[in-house]
Amino acid sequence: MKRFIKNSLYFVIPFVLYSCLIALIDPFNFLNGFGITSEEKKKAIALDIEPHLYKMIDFKNNPNKNWVLGDSRSNGLYNAMDSSTWSNLAYGGASLKEVIQSFWWAREIEKPDTVLIGINLNLYNKYNRRFWVEETINRKSNFFTYAFNKYTFNATFAIMANTNEGEEESESEVELPGAKEQFWKKKLNGTDKFYKNITYPEEYHKQLTEIADHCKKEGIKLIFWIPPLHKDYHEVLTKYELEEFEAKFKHDLFSLGDVFDFNYSSNLTLDENNFRDPVHFNAQVAKLIEEEIRSYSPHHSTLYKKKLLD
Repeated sequence: MKRFIKNSLYFVIPFVLYSCLIALIDPFNFLNGFGITSEEKKKAIALDIEPHLYKMIDFKNNPNKNWVLGDSRSNGLYNAMDSSTWSNLAYGGASLKEVIQSFWWAREIEKPDTVLIGINLNLYNKYNRRFWVEETINRKSNFFTYAFNKYTFNATFAIMANTNEGEEESESEVELPGAKEQFWKKKLNGTDKFYKNITYPEEYHKQLTEIADHCKKEGIKLIFWIPPLHKDYHEVLTKYELEEFEAKFKHDLFSLGDVFDFNYSSNLTLDENNFRDPVHFNAQVAKLIEEEIRSYSPHHSTLYKKKLLD
């Protein structure tokens, strides 16, 4: 019996010690302030390692009444917004499935005043079905699944290994010579992934309609915005003959809520200096877009108001 207890302790003690370490570091704020790590350090490291987990836990701990949902372009827009009144549920590479799941998950926690959803044509695709939000909900469902997943493990030890408290500029923030040209060409050469087999997403349209109906019933302001793409990207897309598909996409959005369309030929989309790569605008443009949407004063976009189209 003593041997059994001894062997059990050998097995249990490492798990207990590891759990205590996770609780002390708590890289994604699962325990909402219990850990000893500064918020700045967690955000600098954990957010980069697994943004879904960081943002969803942050929303649960501190939900705001205004939400931003979408992919990396909506995430870029959020950086120009007031973080004290807006919550960021936009993830790089997000699918429309994740946008929809994020809405309903967040709705169980808080009733919003405004929901801003960014959608480009590449997301409006039956086969765009990434499901990291589902996995993230499972990872944060209890302390055990939170502590014993690779992202929490990696973030914990990355925080422990980091001692500069973010004082030095990270390599990702440094503009390397020729980097923009390389990323530009990479994006232009990668369009098949999104558009070669693009198919009308009947299920997504149905689910977006359910969100729109819910927002109308609950008095929630629902706004869609279509991020700008540089003219080089538009030129590459001509080979897919998407005119009819894009018209249907926009018509669907117009029927669901107000829509700010930034994605057409204009001074904004013609100027390469407005973009980091053909599909991602820069910080200056993010401020411009934020101001137009916040003030409902379109200058580089076309505003389609749902009530005028009904």
